[in-house]
Formats: sequence, C-alpha cells, structure tokens
Amino acid sequence: MRLTALEVWDWRNLRATQLDTGARFVVLHGDNGQGKTNLLEAAGMLATLRSFREARAARLIRQGAPLARIVGQVQGSSGLRRLEWRRGAKERALLLDGEPQSTLTGWFGVIRAILFHPELAELVRGEPAGRRELIDRAAFTAEPGHLELVRAYHRIVQHKSALLRRAVAHAAVDHALLDTLDEQLCHTGARLIRRRERVIAGLGELVDEAHGAIAGVPGKVGIRRVGPAAGDLTAAVEAARGDELRRGIVLVGPHRDDIELTLAGQPARAFASQGQARTLVLALKLAEVLAAARRGGDPPLFLLDDLTSELDRRRMERLVALLATLPHQVWITTTDPAWLGPLPAADTARLRVVEGTAAPG
Repeated sequence: MRLTALEVWDWRNLRATQLDTGARFVVLHGDNGQGKTNLLEAAGMLATLRSFREARAARLIRQGAPLARIVGQVQGSSGLRRLEWRRGAKERALLLDGEPQSTLTGWFGVIRAILFHPELAELVRGEPAGRRELIDRAAFTAEPGHLELVRAYHRIVQHKSALLRRAVAHAAVDHALLDTLDEQLCHTGARLIRRRERVIAGLGELVDEAHGAIAGVPGKVGIRRVGPAAGDLTAAVEAARGDELRRGIVLVGPHRDDIELTLAGQPARAFASQGQARTLVLALKLAEVLAAARRGGDPPLFLLDDLTSELDRRRMERLVALLATLPHQVWITTTDPAWLGPLPAADTARLRVVEGTAAPG
C-alpha cells in the first residue's frame, strides 16, 4: 500500500496542508519545531488511529479551531481508497470512501503502519506494559483481528478485577461468577499467549538480520515471552485464587506478561546503553517490516521519526540501502536529508517543512 496523498486541516500547528506523497520514500525535512513530526503523526493517525505522542485528543486540534481533519488517499490491492479522520469537541468520525465506519475491520484492511520514534528506546528499560504493547502492535500489523482479541481479554480482566474488589470490600464473593470469569480469562488468555508467541517467534528469526543490517555486525539479539504457557494458564489461575481474593487484584494472565530482550546473552533492560537500546528497538521494528515483506500482501507503511538523531551516517546508509530493496512505502523526518545517503531519485519525494507548510525542495 502507498499513501499517495495527504491533506491535513487544523491538526497541531498545521492550518491547511496538502501533500503529494505517492513516492516510495517520503522525506519530510526542515528545522526543528516546523511541523515535520506533526505531518508524520497525521499519517500515523490514519494508519493506526492513535497518536504516538499525545493521548488527549483535544490537544491534537489546532488552538482555536472547532475540529481537526486528516484525509488520505491510499493505493493498494483493493484499488484507490479515500480515508478521512475527523475529531472535534462534538464530532468524531471515520469515513472510508465517504461511508461512516462502525467497525475497524474495513479501515485496517486498507491501511496499516509500522512506526519508529526515539521515545520507543525507553521501552527497553521501562515497565513490562510497554514491551507487551510493542509485541501486540506487531501482532496487530500481522493480523488486524489481534486488536479485538486484546480488547476482549482486557474486558474480562476488568470484570474480574471489579468482582475481586467487591469481594475484598464486602468479605463475600460470587463463586459461580468468578468461575465463569476465570474460564473466559483462561480461554481468551490462552489465545492471546499463542498469538504473542507466534509473533515473537517470527521476529526472533529476523531481528538478528535487522540488527546486523543497521549495526554492520550481528547483534545476537534475543526476544522471548516471560509468563505462563498457554497450556498451564488454567492451573496457574486456580493456584492464585486465594491470593487474588485476599488482595483484590488479578494476579495471573497475559496482562502480566513481560517480554525479555537480550543482547549477546545479557538482559538488555539491565545492560544496554541508551544507544544500544535505540538500535535494539529499531531492529525490532525493522524485523516487523521484514516479516511483513515475507508474508506478502499489501505491505504496511514504515514511518520513521527523527531518524538522523538516532544513527550515525554509516548506519543510516546501511538501513536506507536495505529499505530500498523492500516493497514498503517509507516516511522519514530529518533535519538534514543529506544524512540519509543516496535515495532512488525517481521514487523519492523531498518535502521541506517550514512553519507548518510543506513544499517540494
């Protein structure tokens, strides 16, 4: 798939911007604070329906404007499609070819994206929730239905959590309801565990290749899930029931998984430098891209924010050379396009961003 045109109104600092983005490489360049990342974020919003920088939707709307709009034109296996995202104080809408969308299945059948931004490096040393989300985003890219599986599982955990809190508060519990919720948790949780393990296995096959492509040498990168196996989940939940009733929290299930990352056999969380952490996460994202190319079908967009601040010139050139061999459309923000090295001239759009306006240059 390619995002061949992007139109943005009242998004962040962008009043009205229209871009021709049909090239394989879309390079958004200019000084800091001019709106490069805002444009990349807008493309990412269409492709993922979430901002990678801001959880509060009201802050995405330009100050003083009633609503923000993002319109994209996507060329893929289903032909030329038009997507529109709208958000305002009194309006929230998704339109696919002019038709309102009540579910996300059709939307994500048209557009998806893999995203790297510098803050992702914090996931290596951060809390397990961030690493779980990293894997769940990779699973979603591979199988859009994974999003609903995650949501279904978390609804069960929320219901069970509420029941356990009531049990602690009132010193009584509805055991029949708790049994039902545990059965649902184990069934849906086992499916979630198996899906995560499939994705991790696929990334594990490619992450060394990706790390080597960036660093120039094999990195001996390891990745594994830490938590009960799918087949052991029921026994683990049963064993934890007493503790859960005493503490009023759900102690067992894939919502407590961790994802262990290693470099040369050492836990990256404890031993990786900041630079190693950035390269490791970028290698994981690149492994997602390689996995998508291997699967075939419409390749997701690859969005890379502020990449030239993360890699030296030699590593950058190696990364770009690899990306040039893949079918994905690649968006990159940078203060210095020369730092990217040679790009295919006939299939690269260079857009200079100044005060929220982008023009070829």
